[in-house]
Amino acid sequence: MTTCTHLEQFRIVSPKTQGCEACLQSGEDWVHLRMCLSCGHVGCCDDSKNKHATAHFRSTQHPAIKSLEPDESWRWCYIDELLVSDDVESHEASNVTSSTQSLPLPKQASTNGRTGGMFKSICRRVRRCDKKNLEPVIELAVEIAREGREGRRIGTLFTFGDADAVLKHSRPLILDPLAGHTEEERQIRDVNLRGTIKELAQLDGAFVVSDQGIVVSACRYLDAMASDVVLSYGMASRHLAGASISQVTDAVAIVVSESSMVRVFDDGKLVAEIIPELWLMDHYNVQLSRPYEEEHVGDLAVLTAKG
Repeated sequence: MTTCTHLEQFRIVSPKTQGCEACLQSGEDWVHLRMCLSCGHVGCCDDSKNKHATAHFRSTQHPAIKSLEPDESWRWCYIDELLVSDDVESHEASNVTSSTQSLPLPKQASTNGRTGGMFKSICRRVRRCDKKNLEPVIELAVEIAREGREGRRIGTLFTFGDADAVLKHSRPLILDPLAGHTEEERQIRDVNLRGTIKELAQLDGAFVVSDQGIVVSACRYLDAMASDVVLSYGMASRHLAGASISQVTDAVAIVVSESSMVRVFDDGKLVAEIIPELWLMDHYNVQLSRPYEEEHVGDLAVLTAKG
């Protein structure tokens, strides 16, 4: 296992300030807070305008930071570029993430020290959102779009929330490969399940995910067709099925296109597009109508409808 050579420099420190030290002095806002494990300096994250935590590292070469967000527990070494376990006694690095590996799961961070909560704008936009469970579904969809399977791009569809209604508006295409497994084994954050879903994504049909993050069923044909759903040219039957099910139920639909785009539908409308590789913006036309919010997260572009 890869280890961080700077773990011995980690020590127990207390934050010097209640917010980003530099932002407090200048009167500016921040997104998330990071604390230097060498001196207790508190700076803002790389999603913030001024990126004071990284600036502190560059000026001091203090190697490690810790997230000060209440629902996060991770440490990041700038020099070794490793995400490390919060269990300092183990002195082991874990959950290493790079631009070619899987996206960070919740309560983890990406290799630039940002939080794993990279789809907050989408969660704010949709009607129904349990952020803790919706974000892992979107992240898995993006992983499938980026990685494909066996050297080829694949398309698939996830529904999140209102699972009982989705099941009523769908039918199995084949014997459900997830039937008979416990809820713990079907939890969307389970690493083994995520690998299984990537394999099953090569089959036709949708994955139905409950509000609790349980994958209720796989390989479902969505029967719902809403007559007033209007999609742009270029969006085929999978997008129509996703848009329709999101209108006739309270579910959110996440569609992975074979063109490597990920699109999110809510209440029958396209509300967000995720472009897994930034260069794809030069090759594919964005279907969202302006105005929309554009965010760059690592090598991802996330576009979210406003209003």
